[in-house]
Amino acid sequence: MDKTTLSNLSYGLYIIGTKDGERNVGCVVTTASQATSRPVTLTVCINKDNHTNACIKKTGMFSVSILSENIRKTILGSFGFSSSRDKDKFSEVAYGLTPSGMPYLKEGIIGYMQCKVISSIDNFTHTIFIADVEEAENLPQDPSDAQSKPMTYRYYHEVIKLKTPRNASTYVEKE
Repeated sequence: MDKTTLSNLSYGLYIIGTKDGERNVGCVVTTASQATSRPVTLTVCINKDNHTNACIKKTGMFSVSILSENIRKTILGSFGFSSSRDKDKFSEVAYGLTPSGMPYLKEGIIGYMQCKVISSIDNFTHTIFIADVEEAENLPQDPSDAQSKPMTYRYYHEVIKLKTPRNASTYVEKE
C-alpha cells in the first residue's frame, strides 16, 4: 500500500483545549470535522497517549481553536511536540475561556468552538470524540490578511516545514 496517497486528503490544523482540574491542557490535531448540521456536531480524533485525551474523557468538554496561516511556529511546536503532562502550554500564549471555561487561543486563529462530548469510539490507537457544538465564534479579520486563512495540513508541511508528530493520526512511518 502506498501510504503517501493519504497525504492527498484535505486537513486543517486545530488546537484542542480542555482542563486537567484547574489547569489548561491541549494539543494539535488535524482530524476535526463537522459531522452533522442539525444538531451541529463535530468529530475529533486524539491519540490515547495524549494527556488531552484523558482530560477530555474526564471533563466531557473541549474547545477547538481553528488555526490561521500566520500562527507562530513556536505555538505549533509547543502544542504539537510536547505533552501537557509536563508543560503548561497555555502559559506561553494569549488565550481566552469559552463560556464553560475551556481554553482557546486568542492569537493565530480565525475562530473557536466550545464542544460537549456526546459519544466516543475506541479506534485502535486513538479515540474519536463526537461532540455537540455549543458555542462558536468567528474572529473578525481582514479577508486579504493571511490571518483570515485557515491553516491546512499541506501549508503546514510546505510553508511552515514542521514534521508530523508520532502521536498524530496522520503520522506515516517511513519504511
